[in-house]
Amino acid sequence: MLPLVDLLMPDDEVIADRIKEALTKRHVALTTGDSLAAFGLGAMSGALATHLKTLLHIDVGDIFLGAWNKSVTLRQQLEKSAHAPGRDIFLQLAEHKIDSKHSPYVALMKDGAEIARVEFETAIELVLQGAVLHLRDGAIQDVQTGKVKGKGVVKCFGAVILQKEIEGKAIPGTLTIEGTRAAAWMPTRRVRRAS
Repeated sequence: MLPLVDLLMPDDEVIADRIKEALTKRHVALTTGDSLAAFGLGAMSGALATHLKTLLHIDVGDIFLGAWNKSVTLRQQLEKSAHAPGRDIFLQLAEHKIDSKHSPYVALMKDGAEIARVEFETAIELVLQGAVLHLRDGAIQDVQTGKVKGKGVVKCFGAVILQKEIEGKAIPGTLTIEGTRAAAWMPTRRVRRAS
């Protein structure tokens, strides 16, 4: 597992400062009448930084699987694999780019009620090189990984708090794909059974 947070995020203190700066630049006023005022800008920035790291603990493998589930070519290979039970098929992927957007948020609570919501916008562009998919029985079994590179942007209240180029990083080992996470072949039409 390679979490997205490991590719993107700097230390908590760095991201907290950037969140505080973004809130200040965007003139997010924390006045005494404002429901956010009780948290204080510094304390809130630190808490948001900690929560953002948790929110971005997304497996890069899941991002790729989401895109592969939409691939017509992969669907054809999965169908071929489904019609050859027990046979292993190895599909080498060409270098390909996947764009992924995420909109995590932190709900600020007081006395059990949500009083405000801080939303983040995350846009990731990942390029995977040298991956091989292991298919059997109509499903992806595992991914022999290659390198990943790309870039990512994280915004808070529309202000950029993080922008990073991801240098080519080898993904160690093999990603095992289990259960409902896996792309699997499904018939396009209902199968009629003899009665």
